[in-house]
Amino acid sequence: MNGKIKKLSLRQKAQLVSGKSFWQTQEYTDAGVKSITFSDGPSGLRVQNGKSDSMGLNASKASTCFPAHSALACSFNTELVNKVGFALGEEAAHFGVSVLLAPAINIKRNPLNGRNFEYFSEDPYLSGVMGREYISGVQSQGVGACVKHFAANNKELGRTVYDSAVDMRTLREIYLTAFEIAVKCARPAAVMTAYNRLNGVYCNENKWLLSDVLRGEWGHEGIVVSDWGGTSNRVAGIKAGADLEMPFCKFSADEILDAIKNGELTEEELDSCAHRIINLSDKLNGEKPTVQCDFDKNASFAERCAEECAVLLKNDGILPLNKNVKFALIGDIAQNAVQGGGSSKVNPTRVTTLLQCFEREENFAGYARGYNQNGKNSAFLLKKALKLAKNADIIVCAVGVTSGEAEGVDRENIRLDENQIELLNALKKTGKRIVAVLSCGGAVETDWDEGLNALLLAGLNGQGGAKAVKRLIFGEICPSGKLAETFPHKLEDLPSTQYFTNNAYACEYKEGMRVGYRGLTGAKYPFGFGLSYTQFGYSDIQFGYSNFSKTPDFVSFSLKNEGNFDGAEAAQLYIEFPENANSPKLQLKGFAKVFLKAGESATVKIPFDEYSFRSFDVKSGKWVTARGLYKIYIGASSEDLRLCGEVELDGVDGVAPAECESVSAEEYQIARNEKGRVIANFGAPFSELRNSRGALGRLAARIAFAATKRNPTANGTMRYVTLRTAAQFAKFGKVRASGLVDIFDGKPLRGIGKIIRGEKKIKDE
Repeated sequence: MNGKIKKLSLRQKAQLVSGKSFWQTQEYTDAGVKSITFSDGPSGLRVQNGKSDSMGLNASKASTCFPAHSALACSFNTELVNKVGFALGEEAAHFGVSVLLAPAINIKRNPLNGRNFEYFSEDPYLSGVMGREYISGVQSQGVGACVKHFAANNKELGRTVYDSAVDMRTLREIYLTAFEIAVKCARPAAVMTAYNRLNGVYCNENKWLLSDVLRGEWGHEGIVVSDWGGTSNRVAGIKAGADLEMPFCKFSADEILDAIKNGELTEEELDSCAHRIINLSDKLNGEKPTVQCDFDKNASFAERCAEECAVLLKNDGILPLNKNVKFALIGDIAQNAVQGGGSSKVNPTRVTTLLQCFEREENFAGYARGYNQNGKNSAFLLKKALKLAKNADIIVCAVGVTSGEAEGVDRENIRLDENQIELLNALKKTGKRIVAVLSCGGAVETDWDEGLNALLLAGLNGQGGAKAVKRLIFGEICPSGKLAETFPHKLEDLPSTQYFTNNAYACEYKEGMRVGYRGLTGAKYPFGFGLSYTQFGYSDIQFGYSNFSKTPDFVSFSLKNEGNFDGAEAAQLYIEFPENANSPKLQLKGFAKVFLKAGESATVKIPFDEYSFRSFDVKSGKWVTARGLYKIYIGASSEDLRLCGEVELDGVDGVAPAECESVSAEEYQIARNEKGRVIANFGAPFSELRNSRGALGRLAARIAFAATKRNPTANGTMRYVTLRTAAQFAKFGKVRASGLVDIFDGKPLRGIGKIIRGEKKIKDE
């Protein structure tokens, strides 16, 4: 146990396990305990200048905006992602940040999740490996990384109240594997718990999740921190192994001291959490070399990242574009770059728009907005765009998702706004050749691409994205990105869609392991897909063994650039498990991105690891290998498999399939009285206060929603904030917090009296 704990009083220890402010932990100079400073976010630092918030509503200091995780994963380049982490670690150190709240590695269960742009992939192996590299890069600079959101946090609607009902095999193989890889391989400084419940227990209070799995099985030695305002019961959290509650909570210390006094909590349990916080503080605040941050260098690197992240989805030969051809640029997004909303929103050090890049070209015919980003139709803008199109040989049209990709909200659908589709259809009728550039952080339906000559997925590609798109379109760079998620013909094609409901309390994962490409073949654009300006040939698959083992150490093959462009190919390793494993048909288990000059060949080696052949056996509670024949595929996508080999492995006779049981409706009910009025307590969500027993509660809910109506992120988050979180953010003490509940529960005089009276001075215990 860290000796500094002995210098702290019981109350100080109780205070230490809750934040000092919005972004900092407590500090006790006399005891030598220094503060830890946190900062968002995954795509760039969000160090705020003034008033702090976790939703990206207030201004932050300028920092490099890298491509979002959803775009970075499309690079299939682990070295690139490691360098992004390195650059973010530099900037964090520059701003005095101790821990970066990233990476976010939740699985893209369904494209409707509004926060998918912050996550790497629908695939757990790809997500875990990318997370591992990101963490290693950040922490190489003496800054801690905080991997999030642990676990099964896969939709935004009702994220603070819903219960993720997931069967154990699906949980282990799909939703925990990415965290397992990241934690075991990269040793992050912190793990952030998700807001939601997992199989009936809040993640921040889930002893099995935090103590048994995270620390016991995976060996996590860092801290466990709540999401901001993500604490339901602080005492239960400490008992489960949740070390730190963020942000500041004025009444947590009193809750903890009362629990120790009445025997509900032991001082030793509190000490364990305090010990881990102090250890991390010592590690991050110790002597370390000065980190020099070159923002110009990082800006150039952000451009290179965007180049590797772009995915060429369609091309009839129009690309690369001939600079001698007269072209026009159309689309509101071309002059207004798109970022996802919420805590990951970055204030870039510099921004160059697509319009600024293209208007410098000699044969630029002009620009027209074509549509409003707010989705409203404009005959005037459409008419101007069509008029411009007549004066050009080729049209570059910038389209994308302009709403719904944000923290706190989910998307209503995965279609482009109808005014953008109307523009594309009208442009097709002109007979001009059309190149579409798509900006989005998640899958979209692309039935509108029929009749287009090319489609380039730029993604949410950060501050250097426009320059990257220009280089790609004109052939200065050869596209090499591959889809890190499936683009279905229709949203309904994905098995998870029927269970991804708009019920804020019901979240059943009854599709099991059939997530993304595991549950869908014949996609519009499949997982791992991406075109190039050159062609790659695959041949000569072989397996490498050592020590007379029957399990191969690696698979190797020959890869040749058979075209006229220098380029890179992201070759992918898939395994088809034997039938008795009851697994999805294909699973990604490795990949390698290889750059080859035109005509060049290389032997590529992809290793097998502990995650390659395993299945989770619910009966024994262990990872096992199913006995049988495993087919090993090497391919250019999940539906373009070029090479195949076979491996016979010994193991158990079979593995039970994933089976998710239904959850009774009663488990999702909010406590109400005989008249249907909500009984207010710390766990009641703010949205339900519209039906609270207290008239003041109903009025407060209406005022709050009216005030946040114009901001979807704030409004979506406000609806399901619990009363405990509301009291915490209002900086209420224990008495005032209980007074707030009294007011909302129809006891206004008692509640107002508590709020006016406030806290009595409590001496150190």
